[in-house]
Amino acid sequence: MRTRHRPLGRQLRIALITIAALVLAGCSTLPATTLDTYGDQARRIYDLLIPIAWMALAVFIVVEGILLYTVIRYRRRPDSGIPAQVHGNTRVEIMWTIAPALIVLVIAVLTFRTQAENAVMPADALKVTAVGHQWWFEFKYPGEAADGGDLITASDMYIPVGRSVTVQLEAKDVMHNFWVPKLAGKTYMIPGKTNYITFMAEQPGIYRAVCAEFCGEAHALMRFRVIALDPAEYERWLEQRRAPPAAATGDPARGEAIFLDARKQCISCHAVDGTAARGNIGPNLSYYGSRLTIGAGILPYSTENLDLWLREAYHLKPGNLMSRVISQQWIAANLTDQEIADLVAYLDSMKMSVALPPAR
Repeated sequence: MRTRHRPLGRQLRIALITIAALVLAGCSTLPATTLDTYGDQARRIYDLLIPIAWMALAVFIVVEGILLYTVIRYRRRPDSGIPAQVHGNTRVEIMWTIAPALIVLVIAVLTFRTQAENAVMPADALKVTAVGHQWWFEFKYPGEAADGGDLITASDMYIPVGRSVTVQLEAKDVMHNFWVPKLAGKTYMIPGKTNYITFMAEQPGIYRAVCAEFCGEAHALMRFRVIALDPAEYERWLEQRRAPPAAATGDPARGEAIFLDARKQCISCHAVDGTAARGNIGPNLSYYGSRLTIGAGILPYSTENLDLWLREAYHLKPGNLMSRVISQQWIAANLTDQEIADLVAYLDSMKMSVALPPAR
């Protein structure tokens, strides 16, 4: 039986189309790219990348050029005899040892200089503590609460434009990695060890960020947003956030009563400022209606998605703590459709009036 082969021309066209698609994908504007910078630390890292990329390209051209020349110039010919056997060339070996060493030395000097610049922590920088959990980020603003304590948020980190921010990085359970590609480089969050990262947003925007270290089942679903506001708008956000959410009325009031009912277990894990809810296992839910996402970045915020999250959290984010504490079967047995709707109304009612910048 004869084997049918595809024409070489068709295979070549498929290969060229695939390469073109990959090139075009690399040229697109991506939310997690380091090539489109809006922060001082990210820009310094980009400025380091450019000369290293040119050096790598130069090495590639020289090495591949010599390789191609050698393959063509010294290819085997029909009348070729056995080639001369060469067992070493001291001059060439010294050259190909010194040249890479010099390149590595230049890269090392440039890298150490960039690291030193990125390690500077200005005394007047805004202080924020970021805590990595499986699988969400918590943010604490020391001394910024109305009572002088920590102001606590989750999933959305607000910062002012044009002011350095020093983030103290901690981990509650396993190792995580704090990464805002367009603003700063990656820095580990290690249990029992405190790391720091300092950066400044140069333009207002909503910047996507992720955990960049594999940390368990839902690692790929562990995201957050850095929201950089004009200084005046940031102060406005801070002033609103210091005050507890207004008392709920109507459907939200019924939802608040359900939320605060110890039998429903919400307050066992969550806190809402100005209420009896003081749980610190899960995210602080104060002003939840102003969140940009649900489930630490896996769903865009909407009441429909919030309803879906309350019912299907395990399927949406496997292994998350809420699903381990409160199963879907427990929710079905202890919360009616109306109670879930009231909880959604309550959480959605807690909003702040802050003008959000464009997504970057």
